[in-house]
Amino acid sequence: MAELGLGCGCAGGGGYEDESDDSSFQAALEVFAKLKDLNCPFLDGLYITEPKTIQELLCSPSKYRLEILEWMCTRVCPSWLDRFSSLKGVSAEVKIQAEMVKLGHELMLCGLDDQELLKGRACAQKQLHFMDQLLDVVRSLSVGRAEERFEDTREKTEGLLGELFSSSCLQMLLRPKCEPWPVDVQPLLDKQSDDRQGASPLVKSEEKKMAELARQLQESASKLQALRVGGECFAQQGAALGSARASTLDQKLRLVISDFHQLVIAFLQVYDGELGEYCQRPGPYLHPCGPIVQAVYQTLTSCSQLLKAAVEVTSTSVKAMQMANQQHDEQICWGNNSSVMSLATKMEELTQQYKTFSNCLHKGPQ
Repeated sequence: MAELGLGCGCAGGGGYEDESDDSSFQAALEVFAKLKDLNCPFLDGLYITEPKTIQELLCSPSKYRLEILEWMCTRVCPSWLDRFSSLKGVSAEVKIQAEMVKLGHELMLCGLDDQELLKGRACAQKQLHFMDQLLDVVRSLSVGRAEERFEDTREKTEGLLGELFSSSCLQMLLRPKCEPWPVDVQPLLDKQSDDRQGASPLVKSEEKKMAELARQLQESASKLQALRVGGECFAQQGAALGSARASTLDQKLRLVISDFHQLVIAFLQVYDGELGEYCQRPGPYLHPCGPIVQAVYQTLTSCSQLLKAAVEVTSTSVKAMQMANQQHDEQICWGNNSSVMSLATKMEELTQQYKTFSNCLHKGPQ
């Protein structure tokens, strides 16, 4: 647990070390259980059961606590994942000031000045209460529907504000023609209105800003309506084009089937009128000598193959005789001390030596 940084206290602003009562521990256990139920990936492989350790994990400023808060924010609004990705490498304080406090304020869970709450320097009970409410929001939103609901709510809010600022009723309420006040009170109100208009130019600037914002909202609503109409027209054109292509394909298929049907009918007519009598003729007459001719053909084929083999043997024998004669007449050196002579001469010489040696053996020693 040393790497989590849980052992460090919150100097100057922390109050969680003094709130170690049972209610704080119970709240920490409930928040930890909800995180596990929602399959928080930063709790995988983390096995802790002590309430005090769990409270320190959730309420002490650390990298893991910041990652858990980022994960909860992205589960509430998946579109914020890109915002956190764009802030990689910046300090934790910038992330908290830029995004987390803003999201908590939009969800009405904290104020814009509650940065200490998200930094982990507020009291433990307050931090756990904020996390518990944020996890309730995560559990109330179905997976994959959070961004769609936020977008839908934003569009409805923009439309409502556009209708409100463009409505004539708002102008009548801001500038009524008939004063609802009594006659004796009206001079006092006129005087106060004149004093306020003369002494506060800020009101005029605010009214100009409101009018400019109303005009921008009206323009945005008009553009959205134009885009919606254009999208519907494009979808209708695509559907019409798809139906036209389907109709053309259906016509081509019908034409091909009709042509094939006509060809089949024409073939049947030609077969019945002209080819039928030829197709109904009896089979050809086979002479009984057919097997004999087939046997003779096979015998002649075998004989031809034997003759070819004999020719090849003869040719090979002739070549062997030529090579033997060439070897017989060729002069060869039969050793280092021997003279060059042909094979026949060498054979005769060896024969004479053998006869001489045999005679010597028969005569014996004298």
